[in-house]
Amino acid sequence: MARLDIEIETRKMLKPSAPTPDNLRTLKLSLFDQLARSAYVAVLFNYLPNSTSSYNHDELEKSLAETLTKFYPFAGRFGKDDPFSIDCNDEGVEYVQTKVNAHDLAKFLSKAAADNNNNNIESSLLHLLTIIDHQPSSPSSPLLGVQVNVFNNGGISIGIQISHIVADAFTLATFVNEWAHTNMPQDNDDDNNYLPSFGQLLSLFPARVIQLPSFDPNTLTSTCTTNVTKRFVFDALEIENLKKKTIKEDSTMMRQPTRLVVVMSLLWKVLAHISSDKNNGNSRDSFFGFVMCLRGRIPSLERVVGTFSIPEIANTEGGEYELNDFVKLIGNRIGETCAAIGKASKSVDDISSLTINNQIKILEKILQRDKIDIYGTTSWCKYPWYEADFGWGKPFWVSPVSVGIHELIILMDTNMEME
Repeated sequence: MARLDIEIETRKMLKPSAPTPDNLRTLKLSLFDQLARSAYVAVLFNYLPNSTSSYNHDELEKSLAETLTKFYPFAGRFGKDDPFSIDCNDEGVEYVQTKVNAHDLAKFLSKAAADNNNNNIESSLLHLLTIIDHQPSSPSSPLLGVQVNVFNNGGISIGIQISHIVADAFTLATFVNEWAHTNMPQDNDDDNNYLPSFGQLLSLFPARVIQLPSFDPNTLTSTCTTNVTKRFVFDALEIENLKKKTIKEDSTMMRQPTRLVVVMSLLWKVLAHISSDKNNGNSRDSFFGFVMCLRGRIPSLERVVGTFSIPEIANTEGGEYELNDFVKLIGNRIGETCAAIGKASKSVDDISSLTINNQIKILEKILQRDKIDIYGTTSWCKYPWYEADFGWGKPFWVSPVSVGIHELIILMDTNMEME
């Protein structure tokens, strides 16, 4: 697709509306932050024109500054002397407002998603993001970047990039919804007094000095200019049919797998088949990595912010496998990990050890990636992406965008109202 004609109207470092108190000026990272990938996570919130309410740039900027007083670490920088800390110094977030000289946002996105050349959504959606020109973990790098793109017909696309070390999908969704609520005109005094606690995980799971297998981080970050991002939509009815089919065809399954397990298994099966074709029909050992959110699995930590998940990996040893086999491999792995978390839930040391050991296992596999196949996925399902109403309606499409990470699958719910 042709590059969008985008005119930058505002570019600044936006600071919180009130200074961060002295007692909150330094935030130590938790173990989970420490183990998170050093990369930016990016997502686009796309809004159709609204005839009943209009976009107000000044109000949007003001509400973001107010939200940053609650999510104050996002306006800070990584510590210069302590790599396991954030200096909450209110230096600000990178904020860009643009005018897009294209009339119809929905038409543009539809064309991007249906590009007949290579179905490459990536080259189109990147235009709507502010590219933070820094190393993700550098002390000079902003932790958050926001770009507000306004199309000629009033459509709005808000692009957000945030360091994965300070925020996972839950935290990002929480932040965006809090910003939207702050920007929403209030008809009553029912204000949202949600105050995130950034020190809760630290107090239980402090960062540690860990001896991890060393590897070149560039193996997880692509510098190739020919990367392609594709979007696939799985029909809800077809997913349900797959769930029923797996248990019908395998009497050893005690219950139907979840929709997430079925979709991950299907993807693994297809990728393993592609690999076999590339190797003249010879199947290599393959490993399927995924992330399990720990919120809700440990009492009193349902809404903690930061990064709070444990990595997991399932594997095959060559040979031919059916969908049911992949379902059992992933399902059993999840079940075993849930059982281990349940046993360890009263001991933070056991949870920490389990997380570190799993991280080591995955890194060891990455070091062997020339001999084995490794696939990775993460789930953004069940988070309130489509609830982020800034006052001009809910988004009609929310899309993650890769900013350098390759060979990664992100699973999201579709907008149910659009189906």
